[in-house]
Amino acid sequence: MDDQPVTATHTDPVSPAEAGSSAPPSLKKRLLKIGLALVVVLGGAYLVWRERDDLATAVRELSATRFAVAGALAVVGTVLIGQIWVALLHGMGIRPALRDSHSVFYVSQLGKYLPGSVWPVVAQMQFGLRWGVARRTMLGANILFMVVVVASGIGVGALLLPWSSPEGLSRYWWLLLLLVPLAVCLHPRVVPGMLDWLFARLGREPLGVRLTARGLFTAIGWAVLAWVAFGLHLAVMMQSYASVGLLEVAAATGGMALAWAAGIAFIPAPAGTGIREALLALTLGPFIGAPEALTVALASRVLLLVADVVLAGLGAVAGRRTSA
Repeated sequence: MDDQPVTATHTDPVSPAEAGSSAPPSLKKRLLKIGLALVVVLGGAYLVWRERDDLATAVRELSATRFAVAGALAVVGTVLIGQIWVALLHGMGIRPALRDSHSVFYVSQLGKYLPGSVWPVVAQMQFGLRWGVARRTMLGANILFMVVVVASGIGVGALLLPWSSPEGLSRYWWLLLLLVPLAVCLHPRVVPGMLDWLFARLGREPLGVRLTARGLFTAIGWAVLAWVAFGLHLAVMMQSYASVGLLEVAAATGGMALAWAAGIAFIPAPAGTGIREALLALTLGPFIGAPEALTVALASRVLLLVADVVLAGLGAVAGRRTSA
């Protein structure tokens, strides 16, 4: 476990109201953590309950065993997505304890199920203050996170989908045209430089930190592993309808990576709802049939929701213990 202190020094001043509060700081923090844990647990339970019909249908059609294995792979993939964010923080010189950073990331991820999908960014900007990191620096980390997820997702889709079937190249050739622009966007100085330019135009202070090449390549490595885990997550469920080989796994991996990237890029949709399922249905349909592909896509949606809720609950408990 990484227990090194935060090295970034971009702090925001404490308000007079906070300084003059009569409540003991330790008691306030404890009550806040308890309240946050309750909100996360109750909110997560509501989200799962809301999807109970799709959950029951998926278990019935896919078999409980495959559903459980796919669920475990959904948790693994979601953990790997969190590692992308942690790697980027480290690459920017922000090094909180690993348990604390995971707690912040997984708890904040429940905000993506609200309309607008920007709430995780807002939450992480606030959480960053307790590490002594300015909001603009956390905003930069979140923008970098989204760039890495979207770019790596499109890149993996471009490298796998055109070769996953005889018709793949004619259907997905346009993805290959995006590889060079994506490589440019993933240069460690491009996004921070663009943010500094934007902040200067808005009359704000620059980001003040740079992303190391090691931090960027580590984040990309975690992203590739996440897409593989999510591809296997889909492939397990596809086995309920057809035999699955390397081509099907490649299509599932590339399809999930591309669908996830599109869901993030389409900000108004909460957690990419609708966009991700549509792309997965189009990608997997030629292998298992359109209705079956839609069932797999909806089951994946429910399992990824459950994974987010489980990890958010664990994160809330871990965060409370850290501050106790």
